[in-house]
Amino acid sequence: MKFKNIITSIVNQHDESIDSDFHLDIESDSDAIMDLSIERHGDELIICQYYLQQGDLMRDPEFRFRVESNGEWTPIAYRIDALNAYEYSTDGLKIDDVLKTWAENLRAQGFLDN
Repeated sequence: MKFKNIITSIVNQHDESIDSDFHLDIESDSDAIMDLSIERHGDELIICQYYLQQGDLMRDPEFRFRVESNGEWTPIAYRIDALNAYEYSTDGLKIDDVLKTWAENLRAQGFLDN
């Protein structure tokens, strides 16, 4: 999955390993681009872009993945605060197209060193 490769590369370029617990907050160089947070706790991986609105962090979007024993990531939840949108499924969500677009956006926004 392209998304997995891009996120893994971003984590690696910040001297962390996607295979163990970590927390990254990556600030954007531009006010027009939201900051990026990537963290892993046990078998859960959380990836989020966010902005401040009246002092509150607004997730736009946040995706949660279950890291399977074979290393695959199963998307189990997403949230977009401004739309009051939230979906959760232990069976996994069918969001490959959304993740592909987000991966392209993260690359275009400069989070991945070329």
